[in-house]
Amino acid sequence: MFSRKDIIVLGMMIFALFLGAGNIIFPPMEGFTAGYNWASASFGFVLTGVFMPFITLVIVSILGRGEELTKDLPKWAGTAFLVILYLTIGSTFAMPRITNVAYEMAWLPLGLMEDNSTVRFVFSLVFNLIAMGFMIRPNTIISSVGKFMTPALLVLLVVVAVTVFISPLSEIQAPTKAYESGQALFIGLTSGYQTMDVLAAIAFGGIVSRALAAKNVVHTKDIVKYTISAGFVSVILLAGLYFSLFYLGATSASVAEGVTNGGQVFSRYVSALFGSAGTWIMAGIIVLASLTTLVGVTSAAADYFAKFSVRFSYPFWVAIFTAMTITVSQYGLTDLLRITIPALLLIYPIAIVLVFLQFLRDKLPSIKLTYYSSLIVTLCFSLCDSLNNIQMLPESINILLKGFPLSSEGMAWLVPAFVMLVVSIFIGKLFTNIKK
Repeated sequence: MFSRKDIIVLGMMIFALFLGAGNIIFPPMEGFTAGYNWASASFGFVLTGVFMPFITLVIVSILGRGEELTKDLPKWAGTAFLVILYLTIGSTFAMPRITNVAYEMAWLPLGLMEDNSTVRFVFSLVFNLIAMGFMIRPNTIISSVGKFMTPALLVLLVVVAVTVFISPLSEIQAPTKAYESGQALFIGLTSGYQTMDVLAAIAFGGIVSRALAAKNVVHTKDIVKYTISAGFVSVILLAGLYFSLFYLGATSASVAEGVTNGGQVFSRYVSALFGSAGTWIMAGIIVLASLTTLVGVTSAAADYFAKFSVRFSYPFWVAIFTAMTITVSQYGLTDLLRITIPALLLIYPIAIVLVFLQFLRDKLPSIKLTYYSSLIVTLCFSLCDSLNNIQMLPESINILLKGFPLSSEGMAWLVPAFVMLVVSIFIGKLFTNIKK
């Protein structure tokens, strides 16, 4: 029987798995640049950073595995998408980024050692080996994360959030040029990509499904009921946290001069609020948030590759991905952040469309037609958005891209994908009626 306590523990685990260090460092910078438009920007951020991952989590939990989202695609296409997804949220992008955030935003500010390549390597090694100790036995994840890590993390975050609203450091400033255009909501939507949480939800859905199965929750109706209940706990906590961090950024003018990322905003703000103790509070928040996500994502990636290539076991892939994370993390946070956004602009829209199509699947007159056409259009436009972000898109195509709605916000894919979805449904119904 799944008790109320079990729901809370599972909800806390979901919250902790989603709350990576990147989720903490991005909202303050967005809030700072959004100024008095911080509320609109944060709402957009919550839509793609909380609401969409929640829907994805519920759907994947029902399916049992994230791989089921690609069951209507050609096998090679589904495999390619999932491999890219797990590598993106895993050891090539997200996990090295998390390791570097823990190092640069938690370890270095403590001033215990000087920054150099040897110290970075030793920290990465120890930090990832600690995480590997939690993930080597998958059945320990829900107890270790849900019962122990999350409460400690939540207490530290609540202390910061409450203090920010009670004692903001400065008045809210005017927004930057990008946010003056009235597009704060849409900029917030694409900023929410940086959480990678729709991608992570595809991986975490399997963890939630296994956690429910361990409590003998196997019927679809019960899975939906308990996943929504536990997920709602996570939604409330994450949304509240993001609104607080956006407000923190919006009221940080007195300490944010010259900052280049949200981690610096957060660090300076907490230090200003709590003095020297703030450095330790921030270190505790960053380390716990980094560790929980590192455990969840790496274990999910290892689980997928273990089933994808049955010759190698789950512990083998945990070790491989841990080694990859340690290696890639030596490049530093700045370099990793530079290449993260183009990668997300490419894969995030595809993941969103896949989830949306799964939601509509039973009502589609021609599943293959709608899936193939909608995803091809999404891929083409998201590839253009990605290349445009790194200024590698040919000028002739860039001129055409600017003619589509939301192209300047990196969402040129949205309207064409929706139009193709509607057209494919209409054509599917037409052919169905002709056959009759």
